[in-house]
Amino acid sequence: MKKIIAILVVLLLFISGCKSKEVFRVDNTLIETEQETVPQQDTQNSEDNVYVGGSIEEDINAVDIKKDEKLTREAEGKHKTEEDVLVPQEEIEEEKYSEEDDKSPKLSEEKYEVLQTFNTQLPKSIDSYIQYDKYPTSYNYLLVLYSNINIREKPTTESDVVKKAFIFEKINLAEKVKGQYLEKYKSDIWYKVFWKEDEEIKYGYIFGVLGEPRKFQFEKMVESIERLKNEVENNKTAYITNYKNWHGTAPLYKGKTEDNYGIQRYQSAPAYIEPSTDSEFRYIQDGVLVSILDKNEKFYKIRTLNFEGEYWVPKNFISFANSIEELRKVIVVDRKNQNEGVFEYKDGKLNLISYVFATTGEKSKYKQPTDLGYFMAIQRRPKFLYLDDITREISGYAPYAIRFNGGAYIHGVPVEFEIVDGEKVDPGMQEYLYTIGTVPRSHKCVRNYTSHAKFLYDWIEIGKSAVIVIE
Repeated sequence: MKKIIAILVVLLLFISGCKSKEVFRVDNTLIETEQETVPQQDTQNSEDNVYVGGSIEEDINAVDIKKDEKLTREAEGKHKTEEDVLVPQEEIEEEKYSEEDDKSPKLSEEKYEVLQTFNTQLPKSIDSYIQYDKYPTSYNYLLVLYSNINIREKPTTESDVVKKAFIFEKINLAEKVKGQYLEKYKSDIWYKVFWKEDEEIKYGYIFGVLGEPRKFQFEKMVESIERLKNEVENNKTAYITNYKNWHGTAPLYKGKTEDNYGIQRYQSAPAYIEPSTDSEFRYIQDGVLVSILDKNEKFYKIRTLNFEGEYWVPKNFISFANSIEELRKVIVVDRKNQNEGVFEYKDGKLNLISYVFATTGEKSKYKQPTDLGYFMAIQRRPKFLYLDDITREISGYAPYAIRFNGGAYIHGVPVEFEIVDGEKVDPGMQEYLYTIGTVPRSHKCVRNYTSHAKFLYDWIEIGKSAVIVIE
């Protein structure tokens, strides 16, 4: 009787959405109601665009989430988070803190050669219409790569230390200068940085190899959006569909499960050079946006912005469900800088809706990087469960998910279940991870702050939205 009640509780909780304290059976099998079945067609509620199919994915954490949580606690204890340190872009633009506030020696006085000034601006072709600004963000910043790093008054090792930086700390970035040459590193590159401390703005220098300059590549983001918009407006669009091989298993590529371009067979379709299964082919992934150029009885001729050329794809791998006729909303993920920009067309003008830090997939033994390219925003899920790579047991869940490529989602902070009296218990959603926007740490997915994931989940329009991944 208790077993029946437990199963009913699980069913009710997943149907109703994201309640806390969910309970799951602890063993190596899935509860029967969670087993996935092959759908006859794409399963999606057309009214609210919420996916209602299977909700089990592979492990989404390339790095043990407990390590991220530990770093988060340490950063919060040391007051090294974005809220503690970063000067928001809005304040920089309002010139509340000008060079007159800089109490450090002027470059002209010290004769440090300025090699580069960091001053990223929004392209004039877009408007700023920010709808989400929970965390301070700057267009230019430095990611600290090591722990307990010295930030000095001048770009020399003899200068006084004015701040100790923590690993993965994000600090506002002003200039790259030529300072003291350090023989050990064969470099004389230093970065002039600034940060918020006790409501004051402090300045200092950090040796170049200890940090990595980051920025929001707005021009590249806008270029990619305009390219997609042009393709949508001038062609009939569709997308590749083969989530979990539901529409068939692609043939082996020369006896292998990976083609010459590094694309995996799983959750992909074969893209043939000629309209014949005897033709040469490559793999094209689930979710990739395509333009339909021609067709015959068995194939669609397609083109994609992901790579050059025209190909023939079997019809069962092409979906027109919610295909984009008018592009209105786009999420652009920057894999290189570990951030993302969110854009929306309003009255024909492109608007920046939000810009935030994000974490993409890591290439490692069990993991995959987030793939570059143009993808359909396919479906939303209030949450999905994920498995542990080793034990194959349900490990936790990710909230507010937007699927765009195979098992890759944009989602909130992952939550690992706690074991209480032999049962897996949901400890409740987690809003923040310090490691978001640092280095790739997920398994193909794009990790966001949970509040931003919720913002995207509510904002996205399936059938009018795309996800673009750049580098």
